[in-house]
Amino acid sequence: MNGTSLTRHPTNLAWTTGLGIIAVLFGTLFAATQGNELLAQAVIAPGTAASRNVPVECREDEAQEEGVSVAECELMVANVRIMMASRPAWFRRAQMGLSFAGALVAFGSILVGVALVDARRWASAAAVAAFAALVALDAAGFAAALYTGPLLRAVYLWNILLWFSIHLCLTAGAVAGRQASLTRLETDSVTA
Repeated sequence: MNGTSLTRHPTNLAWTTGLGIIAVLFGTLFAATQGNELLAQAVIAPGTAASRNVPVECREDEAQEEGVSVAECELMVANVRIMMASRPAWFRRAQMGLSFAGALVAFGSILVGVALVDARRWASAAAVAAFAALVALDAAGFAAALYTGPLLRAVYLWNILLWFSIHLCLTAGAVAGRQASLTRLETDSVTA
């Protein structure tokens, strides 16, 4: 036996390639989503003009310069005000922590996805752990968003439920694939 056969699955497992590709795709999207959320929470901070109710004027010339209509500008201002009015004092810090952890675990799931495509032996166990961690973060984010104001719940809950469903499917796929692989390896060792 060479070193490669010890680190890779002995047979080409189609589930590892498929799940790995999906993990890389959704990991990239989730990392970007969490990065955007982290940035939004950092920008809409206490002490800013938005929190002090400084009047915002959407002038037509400035809106055109930015490539938006006056109505779009007013809606963007309203979105910031929704965030400020519905956000409890603890939510910003909690959301920043969850977003940072989500981005880190998403990057980890990308690496696990690459390892799954390469059929590394350790990748199937790491996939279960990484995807389960994402499910746990989604559940924590859902619980946090549930205790905010109604307008903020409308912004967050559907998005979190979508990611929860995706991460739950990835976890189920990793658990089922790992179990099938272990059963196959046991069967192969008994018949050999």
